[in-house]
Amino acid sequence: MEQAVLAAEAGCMYVAPFVHELKAFFDSGYDDGGPNLALCLEAQQYYEQHSYATRVKAAGLLTIDEAKSLAGVAAATVAPDLLQVLSETKEELVEVEKQSMFSRPHVNGSNGAPGGNDVRSYGNNEVRWRKDFAKAYGGNGELKTKKVRQL
Repeated sequence: MEQAVLAAEAGCMYVAPFVHELKAFFDSGYDDGGPNLALCLEAQQYYEQHSYATRVKAAGLLTIDEAKSLAGVAAATVAPDLLQVLSETKEELVEVEKQSMFSRPHVNGSNGAPGGNDVRSYGNNEVRWRKDFAKAYGGNGELKTKKVRQL
């Protein structure tokens, strides 16, 4: 979420959080711990709540269930194979909406997303951002970034 907040403060049009780590697309035996759907929800709600123009473009979806869970996100990048499966789905819109994280009732103002939507600011405080980012993902925020660079 730290990167999403900083992106909004910098005036970015979109952030594109990966639902899965990149390695999951290239190594079928790799377990990335499951989809990170909650980040998309938390970021989009944060932007809406604090009137940022930045939007969420979910990336790295692997399954139709993930796509349904993210129905309502501002935008998504979808691989051709998954797009084909989605185009063949006969499910009614109302049924898809029931599966969406974005249609669930709000819990403490954050729709159940971890971290809440308190105002954060990193624009003039790189040290604070680095500390918060290092603590992200159970203390693996920087480690995950290093893994991506090694791909």
